[in-house]
Amino acid sequence: MTLQQLEYLVALDSHRQFVLAAEKCFVSQPTLSMQVQKLEEELGLLLFDRTSKGLQPTAAGAKVVLQARQVLREVQQLREVVQLEKGDVVGELRLGIIPTLAPYLVPLFLVELVARHPQLRVHVEELQSAQIMQRLKDHTLDVGLLVTPLDDRSLREIPVLEEPFLGYVSAGHPLYQKAELHPADLDAEGLWLLQQGHCFRHQVLNLCNPPAPTAARPYTYESGSIETLKELVRRTHGYTLVPELSVQQELDSPMVKRFAAPEPVREVSLVVHHGFVRLPLLHTLRDVILAKLPPQLQVGRAGQKIRWK
Repeated sequence: MTLQQLEYLVALDSHRQFVLAAEKCFVSQPTLSMQVQKLEEELGLLLFDRTSKGLQPTAAGAKVVLQARQVLREVQQLREVVQLEKGDVVGELRLGIIPTLAPYLVPLFLVELVARHPQLRVHVEELQSAQIMQRLKDHTLDVGLLVTPLDDRSLREIPVLEEPFLGYVSAGHPLYQKAELHPADLDAEGLWLLQQGHCFRHQVLNLCNPPAPTAARPYTYESGSIETLKELVRRTHGYTLVPELSVQQELDSPMVKRFAAPEPVREVSLVVHHGFVRLPLLHTLRDVILAKLPPQLQVGRAGQKIRWK
Protein backbone atom coordinates (compact mmCIF):
# COMPACT_ATOMS: atom_id res chain seq x y z
CA MET A 1 0.00 0.00 0.00
CA THR A 2 1.41 3.39 -1.00
CA LEU A 3 0.38 6.99 -0.49
CA GLN A 4 0.02 7.29 -4.25
CA GLN A 5 -2.50 4.46 -4.29
CA LEU A 6 -4.45 6.19 -1.52
CA GLU A 7 -4.44 9.43 -3.54
CA TYR A 8 -5.81 7.57 -6.56
CA LEU A 9 -8.45 5.92 -4.38
CA VAL A 10 -9.63 9.25 -2.94
CA ALA A 11 -9.66 10.87 -6.39
CA LEU A 12 -11.78 8.04 -7.72
CA ASP A 13 -14.22 8.42 -4.85
CA SER A 14 -14.39 12.20 -5.37
CA HIS A 15 -15.01 12.12 -9.12
CA ARG A 16 -16.65 8.68 -9.61
CA GLN A 17 -15.06 8.39 -13.08
CA PHE A 18 -11.77 6.71 -13.93
CA VAL A 19 -10.95 9.15 -16.72
CA LEU A 20 -11.67 12.29 -14.71
CA ALA A 21 -9.90 10.94 -11.59
CA ALA A 22 -6.83 10.14 -13.70
CA GLU A 23 -6.84 13.65 -15.20
CA LYS A 24 -6.96 15.20 -11.72
CA CYS A 25 -4.03 13.01 -10.63
CA PHE A 26 -2.07 13.77 -13.83
CA VAL A 27 -1.73 10.11 -14.79
CA SER A 28 -3.19 7.93 -17.51
CA GLN A 29 -6.47 6.15 -16.92
CA PRO A 30 -4.89 2.65 -17.23
CA THR A 31 -2.25 3.62 -14.62
CA LEU A 32 -4.86 4.74 -12.11
CA SER A 33 -7.06 1.70 -12.77
CA MET A 34 -4.12 -0.69 -12.33
CA GLN A 35 -3.02 0.89 -9.04
CA VAL A 36 -6.54 0.81 -7.58
CA GLN A 37 -6.85 -2.82 -8.64
CA LYS A 38 -3.50 -3.65 -6.99
CA LEU A 39 -4.73 -2.04 -3.78
CA GLU A 40 -7.91 -4.11 -3.91
CA GLU A 41 -5.87 -7.28 -4.41
CA GLU A 42 -3.57 -6.41 -1.50
CA LEU A 43 -6.50 -5.73 0.82
CA GLY A 44 -8.56 -8.64 -0.47
CA LEU A 45 -11.56 -6.33 -0.83
CA LEU A 46 -13.60 -4.96 -3.67
CA LEU A 47 -13.50 -1.21 -3.05
CA PHE A 48 -15.72 -0.03 -5.92
CA ASP A 49 -18.75 -1.46 -7.71
CA ARG A 50 -18.11 -1.03 -11.40
CA THR A 51 -21.61 -1.29 -12.84
CA SER A 52 -23.57 0.28 -15.66
CA LYS A 53 -25.26 2.49 -13.07
CA GLY A 54 -22.01 4.23 -12.33
CA LEU A 55 -19.00 3.85 -10.08
CA GLN A 56 -19.86 3.56 -6.40
CA PRO A 57 -17.77 2.53 -3.37
CA THR A 58 -18.79 -0.71 -1.72
CA ALA A 59 -19.68 -0.66 1.96
CA ALA A 60 -16.16 -1.78 2.82
CA GLY A 61 -14.71 0.58 0.22
CA ALA A 62 -16.44 3.59 1.80
CA LYS A 63 -14.73 2.79 5.12
CA VAL A 64 -11.35 2.42 3.43
CA VAL A 65 -11.81 5.71 1.55
CA LEU A 66 -12.72 7.51 4.78
CA GLN A 67 -9.54 6.24 6.45
CA ALA A 68 -7.47 7.03 3.34
CA ARG A 69 -8.65 10.64 3.47
CA GLN A 70 -7.58 10.84 7.10
CA VAL A 71 -4.13 9.40 6.33
CA LEU A 72 -3.59 11.86 3.46
CA ARG A 73 -4.72 14.79 5.65
CA GLU A 74 -2.21 13.83 8.33
CA VAL A 75 0.58 13.43 5.78
CA GLN A 76 -0.21 16.87 4.38
CA GLN A 77 -0.24 18.37 7.87
CA LEU A 78 3.14 16.75 8.54
CA ARG A 79 4.57 18.40 5.44
CA GLU A 80 3.09 21.74 6.45
CA VAL A 81 4.56 21.49 9.96
CA VAL A 82 8.00 20.90 8.44
CA GLN A 83 7.59 23.90 6.13
CA LEU A 84 6.44 25.96 9.10
CA GLU A 85 9.50 25.03 11.13
CA LYS A 86 11.77 25.94 8.23
CA GLY A 87 10.01 29.29 7.84
CA ASP A 88 9.17 28.53 4.22
CA VAL A 89 6.15 29.91 2.38
CA VAL A 90 6.22 27.30 -0.36
CA GLY A 91 4.07 24.60 -1.85
CA GLU A 92 0.46 25.02 -2.93
CA LEU A 93 -2.31 27.29 -1.69
CA ARG A 94 -5.77 26.15 -2.76
CA LEU A 95 -8.11 29.12 -2.34
CA GLY A 96 -11.86 29.14 -2.83
CA ILE A 97 -13.70 32.45 -3.22
CA ILE A 98 -17.35 33.32 -3.81
CA PRO A 99 -18.26 34.69 -7.29
CA THR A 100 -19.63 38.00 -5.96
CA LEU A 101 -16.22 38.77 -4.46
CA ALA A 102 -13.72 37.16 -6.84
CA PRO A 103 -13.69 39.61 -9.79
CA TYR A 104 -13.20 42.60 -7.52
CA LEU A 105 -10.83 41.25 -4.86
CA VAL A 106 -8.61 38.62 -6.52
CA PRO A 107 -7.00 41.09 -8.98
CA LEU A 108 -6.06 43.30 -6.02
CA PHE A 109 -3.93 40.75 -4.16
CA LEU A 110 -3.03 37.74 -6.35
CA VAL A 111 -0.05 39.19 -8.20
CA GLU A 112 1.34 40.79 -5.02
CA LEU A 113 1.06 37.51 -3.09
CA VAL A 114 2.95 35.55 -5.74
CA ALA A 115 5.55 38.31 -6.10
CA ARG A 116 6.27 38.15 -2.36
CA HIS A 117 6.48 34.36 -2.35
CA PRO A 118 7.64 33.09 -5.77
CA GLN A 119 7.86 29.49 -4.51
CA LEU A 120 4.17 29.48 -3.64
CA ARG A 121 1.75 28.01 -6.19
CA VAL A 122 -1.67 29.62 -5.82
CA HIS A 123 -4.75 27.91 -7.25
CA VAL A 124 -7.96 29.97 -7.05
CA GLU A 125 -11.47 28.64 -7.69
CA GLU A 126 -14.77 30.51 -7.76
CA LEU A 127 -17.26 28.48 -5.75
CA GLN A 128 -20.47 29.12 -3.88
CA SER A 129 -20.35 29.31 -0.09
CA ALA A 130 -21.72 25.83 0.63
CA GLN A 131 -19.17 24.28 -1.74
CA ILE A 132 -16.29 26.15 -0.10
CA MET A 133 -17.38 25.06 3.37
CA GLN A 134 -17.64 21.42 2.37
CA ARG A 135 -14.32 21.41 0.56
CA LEU A 136 -12.56 23.00 3.52
CA LYS A 137 -13.87 20.12 5.62
CA ASP A 138 -12.78 17.61 2.97
CA HIS A 139 -9.34 19.27 2.88
CA THR A 140 -9.56 19.79 -0.88
CA LEU A 141 -9.29 23.54 -0.23
CA ASP A 142 -6.87 25.25 2.15
CA VAL A 143 -8.51 28.66 2.58
CA GLY A 144 -11.87 30.16 1.73
CA LEU A 145 -12.82 33.80 1.19
CA LEU A 146 -16.52 34.10 1.85
CA VAL A 147 -19.24 35.84 3.79
CA THR A 148 -19.45 35.11 7.50
CA PRO A 149 -20.53 34.24 10.13
CA LEU A 150 -20.95 30.59 9.13
CA ASP A 151 -22.00 29.17 12.51
CA ASP A 152 -19.86 26.08 11.91
CA ARG A 153 -17.64 24.99 14.78
CA SER A 154 -15.32 22.96 12.55
CA LEU A 155 -14.22 26.10 10.69
CA ARG A 156 -12.20 29.08 11.88
CA GLU A 157 -13.05 32.59 10.64
CA ILE A 158 -10.60 35.51 10.37
CA PRO A 159 -12.58 38.66 9.41
CA VAL A 160 -10.93 40.81 6.73
CA LEU A 161 -13.43 43.39 5.55
CA GLU A 162 -16.92 44.75 6.08
CA GLU A 163 -18.31 45.72 2.70
CA PRO A 164 -21.38 47.97 2.47
CA PHE A 165 -24.39 47.18 0.34
CA LEU A 166 -25.16 49.96 -2.12
CA GLY A 167 -28.16 50.60 -4.30
CA TYR A 168 -27.62 50.63 -8.08
CA VAL A 169 -30.67 52.41 -9.49
CA SER A 170 -31.77 53.34 -12.99
CA ALA A 171 -32.85 56.92 -13.69
CA GLY A 172 -36.41 55.76 -14.34
CA HIS A 173 -36.90 54.14 -10.93
CA PRO A 174 -38.47 56.03 -7.96
CA LEU A 175 -35.44 55.28 -5.77
CA TYR A 176 -33.25 57.34 -8.11
CA GLN A 177 -34.57 60.55 -6.57
CA LYS A 178 -33.57 59.58 -3.02
CA ALA A 179 -30.37 60.95 -1.50
CA GLU A 180 -29.96 57.82 0.63
CA LEU A 181 -31.79 54.53 0.99
CA HIS A 182 -33.53 52.80 3.89
CA PRO A 183 -34.42 49.09 4.01
CA ALA A 184 -38.09 50.07 4.15
CA ASP A 185 -37.67 51.64 0.69
CA LEU A 186 -36.86 48.28 -0.90
CA ASP A 187 -39.59 46.25 -2.50
CA ALA A 188 -39.92 43.71 -5.27
CA GLU A 189 -40.89 46.17 -7.98
CA GLY A 190 -38.02 46.40 -10.43
CA LEU A 191 -35.57 44.48 -8.23
CA TRP A 192 -33.00 42.36 -10.07
CA LEU A 193 -31.54 39.45 -8.10
CA LEU A 194 -28.79 36.89 -8.47
CA GLN A 195 -29.86 33.33 -9.07
CA GLN A 196 -30.50 30.82 -6.29
CA GLY A 197 -27.44 29.54 -4.43
CA HIS A 198 -25.60 32.84 -4.08
CA CYS A 199 -25.26 34.06 -0.50
CA PHE A 200 -25.52 37.65 -1.76
CA ARG A 201 -29.05 36.92 -3.01
CA HIS A 202 -30.06 35.71 0.45
CA GLN A 203 -28.56 38.78 2.06
CA VAL A 204 -30.45 41.10 -0.29
CA LEU A 205 -33.72 39.34 0.50
CA ASN A 206 -32.92 39.51 4.23
CA LEU A 207 -32.33 43.24 3.86
CA CYS A 208 -35.53 43.96 1.95
CA ASN A 209 -38.51 44.96 4.08
CA PRO A 210 -40.46 42.85 3.64
CA PRO A 211 -38.50 40.13 1.79
CA ALA A 212 -40.25 39.53 -1.49
CA PRO A 213 -39.73 37.66 -4.75
CA THR A 214 -38.87 39.54 -7.90
CA ALA A 215 -41.74 41.56 -9.31
CA ALA A 216 -43.90 40.10 -12.02
CA ARG A 217 -42.37 40.78 -15.42
CA PRO A 218 -43.11 39.33 -18.84
CA TYR A 219 -39.58 37.83 -18.66
CA THR A 220 -37.15 36.48 -16.09
CA TYR A 221 -33.38 36.35 -16.00
CA GLU A 222 -31.39 34.15 -13.64
CA SER A 223 -27.96 35.75 -13.40
CA GLY A 224 -24.85 34.63 -11.56
CA SER A 225 -23.04 37.89 -12.27
CA ILE A 226 -23.29 41.25 -10.53
CA GLU A 227 -21.95 42.90 -13.69
CA THR A 228 -24.89 41.47 -15.65
CA LEU A 229 -27.33 42.84 -13.07
CA LYS A 230 -25.72 46.27 -13.32
CA GLU A 231 -26.06 46.23 -17.10
CA LEU A 232 -29.72 45.21 -16.81
CA VAL A 233 -30.31 48.17 -14.50
CA ARG A 234 -28.63 50.55 -16.95
CA ARG A 235 -30.91 49.36 -19.74
CA THR A 236 -34.18 49.05 -17.79
CA HIS A 237 -36.06 50.98 -15.13
CA GLY A 238 -35.12 48.61 -12.34
CA TYR A 239 -32.61 48.52 -9.51
CA THR A 240 -30.35 46.08 -7.70
CA LEU A 241 -28.10 46.00 -4.66
CA VAL A 242 -24.35 45.61 -5.12
CA PRO A 243 -21.29 45.25 -2.88
CA GLU A 244 -19.14 48.37 -2.74
CA LEU A 245 -16.05 46.81 -4.36
CA SER A 246 -18.09 46.23 -7.52
CA VAL A 247 -18.63 49.98 -8.00
CA GLN A 248 -15.29 51.42 -6.86
CA GLN A 249 -14.98 53.31 -10.15
CA GLU A 250 -18.60 54.53 -10.02
CA LEU A 251 -19.00 55.83 -6.48
CA ASP A 252 -19.70 59.35 -7.76
CA SER A 253 -22.41 58.16 -10.14
CA PRO A 254 -25.97 59.26 -9.31
CA MET A 255 -27.00 55.64 -9.94
CA VAL A 256 -25.10 54.55 -6.83
CA LYS A 257 -27.01 55.11 -3.59
CA ARG A 258 -25.74 54.66 -0.06
CA PHE A 259 -27.91 53.53 2.82
CA ALA A 260 -28.56 55.66 5.86
CA ALA A 261 -26.45 54.82 8.92
CA PRO A 262 -25.93 52.22 10.14
CA GLU A 263 -25.08 50.98 6.65
CA PRO A 264 -25.86 47.34 5.95
CA VAL A 265 -22.60 45.46 5.36
CA ARG A 266 -21.44 41.97 4.59
CA GLU A 267 -18.58 40.58 6.68
CA VAL A 268 -15.98 38.80 4.54
CA SER A 269 -13.50 36.48 6.22
CA LEU A 270 -10.66 34.12 5.51
CA VAL A 271 -11.93 30.71 6.59
CA VAL A 272 -9.88 27.59 7.33
CA HIS A 273 -10.40 24.24 8.94
CA HIS A 274 -9.32 24.12 12.58
CA GLY A 275 -6.61 21.65 11.55
CA PHE A 276 -4.93 24.22 9.29
CA VAL A 277 -1.39 24.83 10.59
CA ARG A 278 0.15 27.21 8.03
CA LEU A 279 -0.76 30.28 10.06
CA PRO A 280 2.10 32.49 8.77
CA LEU A 281 0.75 31.96 5.25
CA LEU A 282 -2.73 32.88 6.43
CA HIS A 283 -1.45 36.06 8.08
CA THR A 284 0.54 36.95 4.96
CA LEU A 285 -2.55 36.53 2.81
CA ARG A 286 -4.60 38.72 5.14
CA ASP A 287 -1.90 41.41 5.20
CA VAL A 288 -1.65 41.49 1.40
CA ILE A 289 -5.42 41.83 1.04
CA LEU A 290 -5.67 44.56 3.68
CA ALA A 291 -2.88 46.53 2.05
CA LYS A 292 -4.87 46.68 -1.19
CA LEU A 293 -8.28 47.49 0.29
CA PRO A 294 -9.72 50.99 0.67
CA PRO A 295 -9.33 51.78 4.40
CA GLN A 296 -13.06 52.34 4.88
CA LEU A 297 -13.76 48.68 4.02
CA GLN A 298 -11.58 47.18 6.71
CA VAL A 299 -13.14 45.41 9.69
CA GLY A 300 -14.47 47.56 12.50
CA ARG A 301 -16.83 49.96 10.74
CA ALA A 302 -20.10 50.77 12.50
CA GLY A 303 -22.30 48.88 10.10
CA GLN A 304 -25.19 46.47 10.39
CA LYS A 305 -24.06 42.97 9.44
CA ILE A 306 -26.54 41.21 7.18
CA ARG A 307 -26.59 37.44 7.56
CA TRP A 308 -26.93 35.07 4.63
CA LYS A 309 -28.01 31.94 6.50
